[in-house]
Amino acid sequence: MPQTVLGVIYFIAFSHALMLAISLWRKTKLTNITTAKWLALVCLIISYKLFEAGALYLGLYPHLAHFMDLLPGEVLLIGPLVFIYISLVVGEEKPKTYQLILHFIPAMSLWCYNAPSVFQSLDAKVTMWQFVLSQTEARVIPLKFVLLFLAIKTHLSIYLFLSWQHIQKFETVCNALRADNSKAVLKQLTFLVVSLFLLELVWVGLFIGQQFFAIGTLALVSDIWLLFIAVIILAIGYIALQKTDLLMSKEEHALIQQNYSENKDDSSNIKYFHSALSEQQSNHVAKHLEQQIKAKQLYLNDKLTLTTLAHETDIKAHTLSQVINQSMQTNFYRLINGYRIQHAISLIDDPSVHWPLERIAFESGFANRVTFSKAFKEIMGQTASEYKKQRQQAG
Repeated sequence: MPQTVLGVIYFIAFSHALMLAISLWRKTKLTNITTAKWLALVCLIISYKLFEAGALYLGLYPHLAHFMDLLPGEVLLIGPLVFIYISLVVGEEKPKTYQLILHFIPAMSLWCYNAPSVFQSLDAKVTMWQFVLSQTEARVIPLKFVLLFLAIKTHLSIYLFLSWQHIQKFETVCNALRADNSKAVLKQLTFLVVSLFLLELVWVGLFIGQQFFAIGTLALVSDIWLLFIAVIILAIGYIALQKTDLLMSKEEHALIQQNYSENKDDSSNIKYFHSALSEQQSNHVAKHLEQQIKAKQLYLNDKLTLTTLAHETDIKAHTLSQVINQSMQTNFYRLINGYRIQHAISLIDDPSVHWPLERIAFESGFANRVTFSKAFKEIMGQTASEYKKQRQQAG
């Protein structure tokens, strides 16, 4: 692919990544939840790397050289930032200052090591970038740098693996705690983390092939990585802007940890082994729960979770989970969305109501049309549009 075309692609991706970083940062101010700022920093770092590549291939580096090569080893920053973001999403405590320093010691060390090249003169930087552009043949670099690059990629892969583990802990019990699209967002986050991990494996494979088998050039390895990063940044935008305020409460996190620990045993009853709630008590609590949900119309709260329902009904969250699963033979997601769908059907069936389905979804307690459509299809066996059309035809 011609360098000019690559340069244009990189600059387009750079502008997108930069706008995404700004949008995420501003949205955290609007929602008063700062979690997504860590993801905004990831986008900012990626945007800088894309800016460097665009400036190089479009021949702008002689004029922008002082703004390039300021962030060597940026991959050492991406891993910890993604991990901290995922950790906060699933309810972990915000890292203390000393913990943040420990996370970023490798990045700071590499930056200090490369400081002489960061602060070199304009002419020296232009000469360096000219040398990079002139490399059209396979080039073998010293073994110590090969090992350094592989260590950097291993560092990122470890953080991505830890991030994946965090997401899996919550995703497995999400429907027992939430009745919104949190599980879908977590699946998308899993896809994002796995995509980054696979990209690192591809890079390592290409890099080893280039260094030890003279397949391609270092520039080709870098371009393939950057092109995939440009695609991934689009995925980050799609995922992150859907639910920037996705955040597990401390109570939810405690339930996640408890469930994760208890479910290491294969026994089907281990989940509630420590509960002293009898079957009669469980049925009594189930009746009380149904009365409270209907009387207060708690299902109309689109932010309702298992822990907030526990507060509203004065039932401990773990007890509530046991009652819903064992006595009511369902989970939180299906229970609450069942009430919401009943409410939506009553609105659709009401001849005096002429609202579009989007408004009916919101009036029934759904935060978005996607969750409404999915829940309606699961419960009714048809889409809301099909049901509404049938009712109109019957009327």
